[in-house]
Amino acid sequence: MSARLIDGKAIAEERRARLADQVAALQARGIQPCLAAISVHVDAGWSVYLKNQAAACARVGIRHQVVTVDPQATQEDLNEVIEELNVDSRIHGIILQSPLRRFAQGQTPVGDGLSDFLAQVLLSPDKDVEGVSPSNLGMVLAGKPALAPCTAVAAVELAKAAAQNLGRDLRGMEAVVVGASTIVGKPVAQLLLAAGATVTICHIDTRDLAAHTTKADLIVVAVGKAGLLKPDHVRAGAIVIDVGINRIAGPDGKSVIVGDVAPEVAEIAGALTPVPGGVGALTTTILLEATANAADRLADLRPAVDGAALGRVLGGPGLELSPDVADRIANLLSRHLVGAPGNRPLRSALERRLAKGVLVLDGAMGSELIARGVAPAAIARANLDHPDLVQDVHQAYVAAGAEAVTTNTFGVNRFRLQGDRELVARLASAGVRLARLAAQGAKSRVFVLGSIGPLGPVVGADLTPAEAEEAFSEVAMALADAGVDGFIVETMPSTAEALAALGGIRRASRLPALVCRSLDRDDPAELADFARAAAAAGATAVGINCAAGPRALLPVVARLAQVSSLPVVARPNAGFPTRVDGVPRYHLRPEYLVTQARAYVAAGASLVGGCCGVGPEHIAALAKALAGAPLPVRAEFSESLWVSERDPSGAVPVVPRSSLLSVPFPIFAFVPGRLTPTAGGAALQRLAAAGADAVGLLTGWPGSGRGARLPARLRHLQDATAKPAVLELIAADTTLPAAQELLLTAHLVGVRTVIIDDGVFSSETRADVTNAGCEAAALLRAVKTLNQGRDLGGTRLEEPTAFTVGVRLSAARARQLGDAGIDETYVRAGADFLTLQPVYQPAEFRALMGAITPKVPLFAEILVLPDAATADELDNELPTLSVPDKLKQRLSADPDEDAKGVLRFLAAWRARLAGVCLLLPDERTAQAEAVIRALRS
Repeated sequence: MSARLIDGKAIAEERRARLADQVAALQARGIQPCLAAISVHVDAGWSVYLKNQAAACARVGIRHQVVTVDPQATQEDLNEVIEELNVDSRIHGIILQSPLRRFAQGQTPVGDGLSDFLAQVLLSPDKDVEGVSPSNLGMVLAGKPALAPCTAVAAVELAKAAAQNLGRDLRGMEAVVVGASTIVGKPVAQLLLAAGATVTICHIDTRDLAAHTTKADLIVVAVGKAGLLKPDHVRAGAIVIDVGINRIAGPDGKSVIVGDVAPEVAEIAGALTPVPGGVGALTTTILLEATANAADRLADLRPAVDGAALGRVLGGPGLELSPDVADRIANLLSRHLVGAPGNRPLRSALERRLAKGVLVLDGAMGSELIARGVAPAAIARANLDHPDLVQDVHQAYVAAGAEAVTTNTFGVNRFRLQGDRELVARLASAGVRLARLAAQGAKSRVFVLGSIGPLGPVVGADLTPAEAEEAFSEVAMALADAGVDGFIVETMPSTAEALAALGGIRRASRLPALVCRSLDRDDPAELADFARAAAAAGATAVGINCAAGPRALLPVVARLAQVSSLPVVARPNAGFPTRVDGVPRYHLRPEYLVTQARAYVAAGASLVGGCCGVGPEHIAALAKALAGAPLPVRAEFSESLWVSERDPSGAVPVVPRSSLLSVPFPIFAFVPGRLTPTAGGAALQRLAAAGADAVGLLTGWPGSGRGARLPARLRHLQDATAKPAVLELIAADTTLPAAQELLLTAHLVGVRTVIIDDGVFSSETRADVTNAGCEAAALLRAVKTLNQGRDLGGTRLEEPTAFTVGVRLSAARARQLGDAGIDETYVRAGADFLTLQPVYQPAEFRALMGAITPKVPLFAEILVLPDAATADELDNELPTLSVPDKLKQRLSADPDEDAKGVLRFLAAWRARLAGVCLLLPDERTAQAEAVIRALRS
């Protein structure tokens, strides 16, 4: 008998006709399938394969692209090419030349050091149309749908065609696969198993091959040895699929192509694939089918988030973006978070560049635009209002040799743009477009970094971290959607805001993020905390910018390089400017900046540029000086390096706190802040001489002195009385940022005790107050945060504050909260003591003391009334106080009656009280002095 030849060419032509229709349908949907072939070295066989491949693509309408890699390329260079194709939405299929390494006799090896396996690992499984990536091979092994090796698919398809032609069914057949290669033999076996065949795998070293093959209904040979399968290996009528490709000398001495099957097998087999014209003829068609299917599948990937759901992604309702902008950003979010090809994050081109040597960034955008006539307040909108000027700045930096330019989006966010989120997206998109246009004009690649600056409101005080992250995510998504290569977070005043910015970026993108703080001092602990937190949150690099001039920034950069293993960014200001015709002019010489930049690199920085005042002439000098500079040699990273030299244990420095609470029954004396410094100081001197333990100013009363001068006045009182001063903060009239400034100043001048007023005095008692105020509990927590050595934004203080802090409660507030509420609201938040507002009704005070038993010391506040007229004034004009008529009458008869009543009151309640706060309505102190002397006697 003579075997039927299985015509691979004819089957391929039939399938290509159907494939052409499929491609036409894709093109009608706006999808142009594209196959990219990566070529490393010149090889005659590979060249013929590419030529035939290109012709086949042209016949069915698939675009074919050859990407040639330098023969001396490193694995990293090859990886960069693969990754760029992986993320290029125009590419749907990728194939690799194999083997990558070629050795020619007497010549330098080509591709030496390249690994086929490492390259295959990097291929996106969604675009690996040859089916050689470990991911796809694993899916084939698991019997799951995947892009399988094309040669294996072609062999099995021809086996199916032969079985059908002979009236047989693969299911139940005894099949032998001769060959155990990863991309042919093993996948063929798995595909045959999936088709229902019973499969035996043999290979070139199988001792008795005929013992296996003579029992087979189907034999697939893929070894690469001419004539391996002989007639005595085949039983009559078996189907034989010859996958082998071998070049041997023909009768005339010329090279001919033969398979692994001896020609005589044709007389025994029932069906046989010819070589050439069999499996190889169909393999190319299978490859093109896989490319078209990949294009279809990639186009139909469902976005993880649509425009309607974007509000929820951003953290809540109220999204005020137009539908088209929302849909674009939602699509971006889907692509960057879950829809990108591949099953793991890929190193970007920017990250690979950072690994090769020092990179020169650009300089300032703002100062350059100001020099071109743009008002400082108009810089953020210049992308739309003055695009020519913005692009001119970018082009100047590119011409100077900057390898990365930053977009003019530093001030683009909802808070700086009056809540206009759509304008945020428009300005961000325009900023990227202008930077990209300039970058495209460079001779070598210039990266575009999306600049993200501080929001304006203080994170941790005016905004929660979650609110800040949501605002940052809007900017980041718009920048990523417009096509940045990465992000640069700049001039962050605190680690908390830097982390919020990084969190917003990571909501939108996996692109590299350089995160820079503005810190002008070498604070090892603060820098280490920043570096560790940024690394944990996914930063690509950390750095310092804008905080100081070139020389002052050096120790900060050096310390950051010590406490971080990430690349370090250094972008100093140009020093201090002068003003010429109202425009700032900087005087930094380029050669001076170069000297400092070299010092940065020696200290560990690998990204160097400039901030305010650093212009194109400076960047040109840096680019020339640092061209080709290798990465700095950095000491092995150790977390122990951040420990402060002044405190080897790493503990936060301890500042002595007030000892007032340790005094037996302490007496605090307060006079109104409205008194002149002379009158107030004299009154408190008399009270201190009488025995008061601490002095202070009442700032919540109408007309009382307030503001930044208050800590200075308290310091004056401390010096005048030789007693510690107490700072009173009215929560309802004080914002957290304003309170922080007062507290830090007060600590600096030596004040160590604070009383926070929770609703006794407020803006209702003062006409000059415009602040919205804050919650007393929030202010209490803020004080405790300062005591722990951090400001409201999380930045480490040079020295922690050391405040003993109390909270003033109204009687109504105390009754409302009860013991449980007081404990939850104040004690757990860190209150060291409580004070109760003056209560003149004995029954009311008894009921109040019966209702609460605080876990911290309790002080009673007593307003010492010098006469009946003052009592009547306060009763009528100060709504938080209520003076009984009977007391007014007794005062009319005896001005010392109130002092006597105070002593009777304290005699009754002293056992329950930790101390007393005496409040004076004016500078008259006689009655208060009498009370103090009596208590101290």
